[in-house]
Formats: sequence, C-alpha cells, structure tokens
Amino acid sequence: MATDLKLTTAHDLSLTSGDIDLVTEGTEVAQSAKIRLLFLQAEWVLDYTMGVPWIDEIFNVQYSREYKELLLRRVVLNTPGIRTIRSFSYQEDPTNRGGQITFEVDTIYADVIVEVTI
Repeated sequence: MATDLKLTTAHDLSLTSGDIDLVTEGTEVAQSAKIRLLFLQAEWVLDYTMGVPWIDEIFNVQYSREYKELLLRRVVLNTPGIRTIRSFSYQEDPTNRGGQITFEVDTIYADVIVEVTI
C-alpha cells in the first residue's frame, strides 16, 4: 500500500492539530499524478528530460490545444497506479496566463475514482 504526505489545494503540507496528514491508496495515486503534472521539464538538474514541457510546449501558441491535452493526459496515464482516465479536461486561460486541469481516474485500489483539479 502506497502512502504519502497529504498536500492541500495550495500544494502545502496538510496539518491537523499540528500533525502531518497522510494519503493512501487511490488518493495517493491521484495526488502523485497531480505532482507529476506540476513538475517542470528540466527542473531536476540530474535529468533534464523529466517533467512536463510547460514552457516549451504547453504555453507555446504554436501547438494545438489537442496536442497539449494529449501530453498532459499521457503524464496522468503514465503515473504508477492509474488504470484509466474516466474524464479529463484542460482549459486554457490566456487572459490570466494559466489554465485548469481536472481529471477523474480509476486506480489499482478497488476502482477508486478520484477527481483532481490543478
């Protein structure tokens, strides 16, 4: 069984009465996918190929929205513990220079469905 530190929606450690909260099973797998989506390509000095190409491809207007969504879906599907994606939505927000990703996945833990919004 996988266990990880629980993160809040602001990506900070979740605390309850001064204790660090943990996530397990399906929730941990979904949180892992979320962390992988937030990891910038070339962020880790030992392997510049790891991470999502946010700057070079996702934020680049030369690439289609479909291509960008395909890259992001691939990151989620390649997360250990995820079987399938039930729903996936990527909305660009050029006015605020950002976007929103929402997805539901089936995990290896008793078909737990978890919705994650980034």
